[in-house]
This record gives sequence, C-alpha cells and structure tokens, in this order.
Amino acid sequence: MPNFAANYEGFTENHTRMHTIRTFFFFLLPVLAFSQPNYTANDTIRPYSGKFKPGVNFDIYTGFSDENLANLAAGNVSLGVGGLGVKAIRPELSEDFLETYGYDIRVGAFKLYDSLGLKDNTCIIGFPGASHQENKQYCPGIQSAMFANLYAPIWDGGANGTPVNDTNYFAIYIYKMVLKYKGQIKFWEVWNEPGFDYTGQKGWLPKGTPGNWWDNNPDPCDYKLRAPIFNYVRMLRIAYEVIKTIDPDAKVCTSGLGYPSFLDAILRNTDNQNNGAVTSDY
Repeated sequence: MPNFAANYEGFTENHTRMHTIRTFFFFLLPVLAFSQPNYTANDTIRPYSGKFKPGVNFDIYTGFSDENLANLAAGNVSLGVGGLGVKAIRPELSEDFLETYGYDIRVGAFKLYDSLGLKDNTCIIGFPGASHQENKQYCPGIQSAMFANLYAPIWDGGANGTPVNDTNYFAIYIYKMVLKYKGQIKFWEVWNEPGFDYTGQKGWLPKGTPGNWWDNNPDPCDYKLRAPIFNYVRMLRIAYEVIKTIDPDAKVCTSGLGYPSFLDAILRNTDNQNNGAVTSDY
C-alpha cells in the first residue's frame, strides 16, 4: 500500500521549493527582463526597415479628442469614416502630462491608433512637471526648462524596485513610459525644437561671426532649453540607455533642431558638464 503521508510530505517539500524558486525569479524579474546595451550609436545603428508613411501632427482642436482626429486622419471603417490616408502620427507624452493624469492615460488611445493601421509612430517626450523641473538659472532671472537631477546615476540595480534610479526624474519617467507604450512607438523624439533660437539672430550665423553656434555653444539665455547644451546631450544619453534596454529596436531621435550649427554643437560635445569634454566617463 503506498505511503500517502510520505508522498504528501514529499509533495509539500517540492511545492515549497518550487514556490521559493518562482518567488526568487519573480523578484529577479526587473533585472533579468532587461539587458542594458553595451553599445552606443558610435558602435552600431540598426537600420530602419520600414517604409515611408505619410503622417500628421494632431495639434489641438477644440471639441476633438485625439481619438476623433485619429479616426479622421486614418479612417475608421466601423464608423464609416474614409480618412485622409495617414499611416503614422506624432503625438506627445510629456512627463508633466503623464505625472498629472497617470501613465495609463493614453493606453486606450494608442490601441486605437494601432487598430487603425497607424504604425511606427513618433512620440515627443520631455517637458517636466513643476516638481521635477530644474530650479537652476543658467540665464539670470530665467529658470532652466530641463529636468532636475539629470546627473544623478541612471541605474541603481533595482534598489527601489526598478532598475533605474528613481531620483533621476528623466530616467524614471522614460522607464515607466516606455514600459507602457513599447511597440506602439518606433521613434522617441527627445524634446521638441530644442534649438529654437529666441533671439532669431544666433543659430543661422556662419562660422567666424560673433556669437555663432559653430564656434560657440548656445547661450542658455538665447534658446529654448535655457540650459547648457551638455544637459541636452545628457538627456539623449539617458533616453538611449533606458529606451534601448526596454526596446532595442526603437529609435532615439533629436527633433526640429532648426540649425546645422545646433546639430554641430550636439555632436561636438559630450554630456560632461565641464564644457562637454571627453573623459573616461564621458
């Protein structure tokens, strides 16, 4: 006659062991699920294999939701709307918006976009809420537009339940947002028109002229970010590391730079606050 007591004890022991193993892996999941990239865009750039898609910016139209605009742009057979032939869109998910209304606020909308055939979309990101905006004034009397704590470590090894450092407000915002909207967005566009020249007199100047951006870094008093160019390069670095960790096939983009001289300023500087210098850390 089988020893049911012994078998039960064996089952209980094995069940407990398996439960412990499952629990162990559950707590390791944030670390195991993501692998930080060991490369940069200097090493490799995965080519985009998609096709050109006619796109649109929704902007804001009183009385029309983003869902309404998506139906009109792409067409919705179930509603009898023919659409305009749009195949991709460029919405915005600012930190200010998501922190105010919750990171799930646009999940339903993005599912609709996908069902309408809007693929490989571009999303504008950045723009901190007031509590996460840097208080420093790089231009006397004008607050920086950038995130506070940009230079806090990007990663903390899961100390707060996420692999990124929660005190780096830009990093944790990117992490939470990309987890929610991965697969719905192909191109993550860091800020919108970061090189907008408020003076209208500096960005277009040729080399050798006073105040030009080829020979000088943009003055925080003169352009949209109200902060040194190194801070924007830092945002690109954080976005690249965090986004590529979660979605290696996604693209990290600049946006509406406006002037070749501003692009040159991005490319010739690192994110080192010491004049964008190249060092072992930067």
